Amino acid sequence: MSIKTTVRRTLTTALAAAVLAPVLTLLSAGSALADTRTDIRDLARSNLGKQTCSTNSLGGVGYMDSCRMQHAWCADFARWVWGMAGLDTDRLNAGAGSFYLYGANKGTLHTDTGYVPQAGDAVVLNYQGNGYADHVSIVDSVAATSMTTINGNFGGSGPTTSSVQYATGGNRVGQYIAGQRVSAFVSPSGVGTTPVLSKRLGFLGGGGAVIGKQGELDAGWTTVHGGGIVKAKFDGDMVGVVDAAGTLYVKQGDMQQGWFPQIGGVKDFALESGAGRIGVLRNDGTVVVKEGGLQGSWVEQTNGIAELALSGDWIGVVSTTGTVTVKQGNLYAGWTTQLGNAKHLELDAAAGRIGVLRNDGSVVVKDGGLYGTDWVEQTSGVADFELSGTWIGVVSTGGVASVKEGGLRGGWTNQLAGVKDIEIDAPSGRLGFLRTDNTLVAKDGGLYGTTWHEVTNGVTTFDVTSY
Repeated sequence: MSIKTTVRRTLTTALAAAVLAPVLTLLSAGSALADTRTDIRDLARSNLGKQTCSTNSLGGVGYMDSCRMQHAWCADFARWVWGMAGLDTDRLNAGAGSFYLYGANKGTLHTDTGYVPQAGDAVVLNYQGNGYADHVSIVDSVAATSMTTINGNFGGSGPTTSSVQYATGGNRVGQYIAGQRVSAFVSPSGVGTTPVLSKRLGFLGGGGAVIGKQGELDAGWTTVHGGGIVKAKFDGDMVGVVDAAGTLYVKQGDMQQGWFPQIGGVKDFALESGAGRIGVLRNDGTVVVKEGGLQGSWVEQTNGIAELALSGDWIGVVSTTGTVTVKQGNLYAGWTTQLGNAKHLELDAAAGRIGVLRNDGSVVVKDGGLYGTDWVEQTSGVADFELSGTWIGVVSTGGVASVKEGGLRGGWTNQLAGVKDIEIDAPSGRLGFLRTDNTLVAKDGGLYGTTWHEVTNGVTTFDVTSY
């Protein structure tokens, strides 16, 4: 009790400073990192004994959205602690295995048995691939042959009765804590760290085979699925496929991962790898979404839907009558009506943009998120339409692909003729075009890049993406 009281007292000033100026602005690489690790440990300690719906040490309710969702919340606790300490939590979600993928993406993953863990590291236990792990905790202290961790969702008979607790066990990869094997340690990525962007291109081809490549446009191909697939999508490090029976399978991480079955009765689906979300439009027009990666829990959303879109913490739908509604935040948030007479919806939460292709072939886009009111007419005679960052791409009914960059009232730059599908990814500067003869061409370097790559032929659908 005395330790807990002391921690709360010191955190009153230390963490108030962290909120006003995240993690004391990391004054210098050496001392700042040590101070940050201490802040992580002290913040985790100050929540010992608390449950998912308790008032946390900073005065909020629980950790992330764990109280409302009432799901396994070890990852919610760990990413809350890292986030409140001012650290990079990009692409972490409610799945414990997201910490493993985070470390792999940012170069802070330690899977060698010689690594000595440090306070503030995340400990991933029983990692099974595909961003799927049984548990994640935070290193509190390390002794010569043992280690103490702080764990959210520990003990109790379920998520609502479990709490933040200590656990003690081995301190190396391959050893055990509370009967679970240490698969990896993950160090937090510091404020201002810029990870290397990974680029992907994937397509659905002949015989229902799904093929992908990672890296540059001249990189080699990987067979992601051998055939029999009717629908495939790539988003970040996620790949999803629907087979002829209407069952959705998803994998996450490298493209050699195995497939995890998700749900049946699928008409269409959407992936949001950054937020760890998977959304499904069923054959009966109902929509269900899960978060926490492949091991999340499904939450019913709405019905009477013709199209579904995901971006960040946004969920958007087009009803069978052509009305666009969008929600922002947790899976239980309310819907906000946007526009009617819609044929196709595009979202980019990071850019705060919503775009609609109307039934009459005209495109309208607005900035300012869900509550922006200034819709700007873009163009007419459009057959296909895409948003990415501040890029807008269209294919005219005559097959001409054009892209604009920047403000909504900017001018268009023509790219290619004879096109039926366009895919764009502003973060990586990549554009792809599927011609009417089913050949795929792509280029890097943005709108004004001049090096075109003939990618492949026999393409049904394709995606360009990055993470």
